[in-house]
Amino acid sequence: RLDEKTVTDWGMQVADVLDYLHSRPKPIIYRDLKPANLMIDGNTGRIMLIDFGIARWVTQQQEKGVTAVGTMGYAPPELFSGRVQPASDVYSLGATMFHLLTGSDPQDNPLLIFDFSKNPRPRQIAPSISTEMEQILMRCVEYRLEDRYRSAGDLRNELVNHLDRLIKGQVSFGMPAPLLGGETVQVATV
Repeated sequence: RLDEKTVTDWGMQVADVLDYLHSRPKPIIYRDLKPANLMIDGNTGRIMLIDFGIARWVTQQQEKGVTAVGTMGYAPPELFSGRVQPASDVYSLGATMFHLLTGSDPQDNPLLIFDFSKNPRPRQIAPSISTEMEQILMRCVEYRLEDRYRSAGDLRNELVNHLDRLIKGQVSFGMPAPLLGGETVQVATV
């Protein structure tokens, strides 16, 4: 497990690279984002994205007969139907940040890990994660593309704002508490 400030900073850097790739005249989808494909530059401390072996340009049509490539647990659901798009990399970045913050490897339970009705939410695994970061992670790994961040740039901007609030101590560590009737309420423990 890594601390939230470090993971937020690294997430911002990776989201910035993804935003650049996705904003090219011919957008490039990385398709295999996971901790093993991130390296730290020993001189600058910056994160580097490595191994572009399965990265692809975005095509307008669904790829027919394409073998799904990527790493189970980090790969978004749409990868297996050949419909990758920028939000697919957002999912993988969210899965990567989830792993770094919780210590739970999505490969250990790849088909169910982000079904939070059947599996623990991030804060249930690592209570030291802020409520706001939990919400960011959960939005990144939404099953439906339209429920995720619209772009890596939007995620980067959210992480920039989050890091600022984190440094200023303006985050909460409340846990959703179940109420009768299935409703939840935030309980702040700042």
